[in-house]
Amino acid sequence: MPHSSAANSYLQFIGPEDSLLALNPESPANNPNLNFDISFLNQSTSSKSTASRMAPAPYGQGAPVLGLKDFLKSQSGDSMGIISKINYVPCQEGFEKREAYLKSILPNDQSLPNGFPSVVEGPLSWTASEVTEEDWLVSLNAEDVESVEAAMKSYLGKYDSVNHVSAETFPISDSLKAKMKQTVSNLYDRRGFAVVRGLDSSRYTPMERAIIFMGLSSYVGGKLGMQTLSRTGLGKAPYTVVITLFDSFHNDTAHIIALFVAGVAGNGGGSMIASSAKVYNELAATKPHAIRTLSEDWKLNSFSSHDFDSEAYYRRPLLWYEDGRPILFVARRPFTGSNNGDTPSPLTLLQAEALDSVHFTAERHSIRIQLQKGDIQFMNNLAVVHSREEFRDASIGEGSDRRHLIRAFIKNEERAYRLPRHLDGAFNEIYPNDIASSDYNFRIDPFNFAALSQGPPATSPSGTNG
Repeated sequence: MPHSSAANSYLQFIGPEDSLLALNPESPANNPNLNFDISFLNQSTSSKSTASRMAPAPYGQGAPVLGLKDFLKSQSGDSMGIISKINYVPCQEGFEKREAYLKSILPNDQSLPNGFPSVVEGPLSWTASEVTEEDWLVSLNAEDVESVEAAMKSYLGKYDSVNHVSAETFPISDSLKAKMKQTVSNLYDRRGFAVVRGLDSSRYTPMERAIIFMGLSSYVGGKLGMQTLSRTGLGKAPYTVVITLFDSFHNDTAHIIALFVAGVAGNGGGSMIASSAKVYNELAATKPHAIRTLSEDWKLNSFSSHDFDSEAYYRRPLLWYEDGRPILFVARRPFTGSNNGDTPSPLTLLQAEALDSVHFTAERHSIRIQLQKGDIQFMNNLAVVHSREEFRDASIGEGSDRRHLIRAFIKNEERAYRLPRHLDGAFNEIYPNDIASSDYNFRIDPFNFAALSQGPPATSPSGTNG
């Protein structure tokens, strides 16, 4: 697809949520195989009228179209020279239109990036129908619960905060240690996730819940990560984006994500998990261009500034192949912004289609787990992608069904994957070697999200999510 000069550029608007800036002067509207609602504008992409049409709506309606010079300046390479806009909540219709358009114009190139295999085999590559409860559920019996509570009481007899919890200060029975060892195996040798079930969260105070959660988690990963990169006060962080909408498939900056379910939503909120290897295998077989695109450098917003040309933007791939395994590290927020007024990163058409392909492929193969009060969920964040269904909490006076999760980022230093070099810096900040967990600030009470408009809340290395 040859590129034109800037004088021949035009804007296309495809579908209710899609926008494209194409540099090719040949109109796809002339393609009889496409049934798109396309209206063309004049060349200028930086006019006020264009900018107003492209302004992000509340909660991340996508990146505004950049001026042509800004776009060309921002790209070290070229992915068809097209900018596309996506929503935070993926749009099936927009995805299918992009997919059809690309299918009509892309050459039949089945090649994969150098070093990337056509298929990845093993238990970490799965679809939902292949997963049994035995693969992920670790059930605690009465004796296990007694061991947990004895360890918690022993800890509280010596310490008055969560900061000193470890496998040494939270001793459990040999039989429970074996179950926690099996949990680790589930993360690295089976399906990439596990749920420890059998605790009754209503029996414990917030402090007791936090100690139990961190105590059992220490047997899965002994190194605790921070959940804010702020070192001023070690726990004061900027405004945190919180939504009850459907949360698209993504990864966090963590080796292992641990969640303690202190409370469940009145409706919805199911946990959805998909195999990164399965997503890779399907895209490698059906959309090798998506694998090529994902493995190239993308420009991402670090959300430290609103200036597109500042250092707030950095480059890295979203997909690597390391040590015989594919590693996906994806999120939509850098490309959609949020209701904080973030300036999202621009996307090429190939990038938008690749990002949506990851989501919809993951969704198709995902397993849905309805977490229960007292559950502790662990996910190998570099082997799976995860999502959450839309949820609604009970209103005041309706009951006590309120979603309350306590989250921790942990690392099993014996089993942790070797990271792609692009992720070293971010992970070193999350798992610092120069700060002891005893110096962390832990927040064990749920955020009052109703009061967010009054100012930014404080978050912490071990945070809670309402």
